[in-house]
Amino acid sequence: SDLSYTSQILFNHKKKFVIIRKRNKRDEKMKEKITLPEEFIQTRKPIMGENWNLYLKEYEKEPIRGLQVNTLKIDIETFKQKFTKKIEPIPYTINGFYLEEELKAGKDPLHHAGIYYVQEPSAMIVANSLSIKKDSIVLDVCSAPGGKTIGISNQLQNTGLIVANEINPTRAKILLGNIERMGISNCVVTNFSVDQLNTLYTNTFDYIFLDTPCSGEGMFRKDEQAVKEWSLDAVENCSKRSLELLETISSCLKTGGYLIYSTCTFAKEENEDIIENFLSHHSYQLLFLPESIQQVTGAGLKTSKPTEKCRRFYPYTGKGEGQFVAVLQKQEEQSGKQTNKSAIQPLTAQEKKIVIPALKEMLSEIPEHIYQYKGKIIYYKKEDFSIPPHQILSVGVTLGTIEKNRFIPHHQFFTTFGKQIKNQLNLEKEDIRVKQYLTGYEIEDENVADGWGALLIEGCPTGGFKASKGKLKNHYPKGLRIFSN
Repeated sequence: SDLSYTSQILFNHKKKFVIIRKRNKRDEKMKEKITLPEEFIQTRKPIMGENWNLYLKEYEKEPIRGLQVNTLKIDIETFKQKFTKKIEPIPYTINGFYLEEELKAGKDPLHHAGIYYVQEPSAMIVANSLSIKKDSIVLDVCSAPGGKTIGISNQLQNTGLIVANEINPTRAKILLGNIERMGISNCVVTNFSVDQLNTLYTNTFDYIFLDTPCSGEGMFRKDEQAVKEWSLDAVENCSKRSLELLETISSCLKTGGYLIYSTCTFAKEENEDIIENFLSHHSYQLLFLPESIQQVTGAGLKTSKPTEKCRRFYPYTGKGEGQFVAVLQKQEEQSGKQTNKSAIQPLTAQEKKIVIPALKEMLSEIPEHIYQYKGKIIYYKKEDFSIPPHQILSVGVTLGTIEKNRFIPHHQFFTTFGKQIKNQLNLEKEDIRVKQYLTGYEIEDENVADGWGALLIEGCPTGGFKASKGKLKNHYPKGLRIFSN
């Protein structure tokens, strides 16, 4: 990398640690100040004890970056052959790597093809905190931008169902974009509050992941804004909200199911205190995390409950930022069940006349489980899981829509079923047409048949086109395209 960092830890007159980073890039020098609030120092230094200086020393270094390989589209060994940046395996993951050099993922064709997802390494602990059984029904409560959901999907391998929920509409759209890019076919993307989820899906899920909004202390090194917004009042407010979220969403878990609670903060008030409070009036068993995670984390802080089983990731215990994880198994009986009527409908006779012949023409094999949801033709395997008519961004795979008695395929159809589409153009990442396609231009190939087809990069479905006499009209969504420069 052409970036080098020299840092210095100072102690200013207001008794605040000031960490100055100088970034040298050719002749360019930039200074960046990160001031740790005095109240943070006073309250977190006792938690870290003799490791406090190690914690400060880590702020002399660049934040650690990582990525998840999307094993729905590519196996690990093939990925390592095609990915040219220096990487090292993350020991507690099944598909994670440390990024050892600079990467501009937004312009990388492999990223556009959904082959990998960039994620901070300590955050990968959450989805790897236990083994998820195939065919399970999983709820990711605060899912955006999608790292946990992608980690879960790599375990489920398109079996079962993932409900990826995000209450913020803007972030929910980002989440949906990542789900589509990855080719995940067993996911429903929702925009509910936890109260709505509790009403709709009592006693429903085998696993619930609650990565609750927090004070963000574990992100201080990579996010200066988190430092600026931090206060003890913010910690208290986050603590109250986290307990409310945990209490409410726990009713959605089946007896015997697993609840994974996580934050990216060091605050005991948002971590062990929440677990202690919750266990004081609920029958759950706190479980140990895998040995591979224990090796890069510290034990949870002591309370009246066995919260030492929780794990704390610090920048000095492993390569990453900061994370807290607790895994609980539900012992108490849970009554109730799904009560909402599903808005998913079978295709009408007229819709079948249009959709089925179009799919026969495009696909080597027509999938079962094709339905209609609010004007969209979808592929959805979990028919017994009801879907309401509101606050749903995506159900399974959006195959397309019917317009003027014609079936028009959707982008997600190509990213998910691209390998089954008969009309394909598979390009190596160095092919000049890859950049042209990702920029939005029409490309050419005289060997491609007329009609709808899928463009693959290194064998991985990326998007669609419509060919006519060797000219391939671009159907890569405008919002995903890269700039020509």
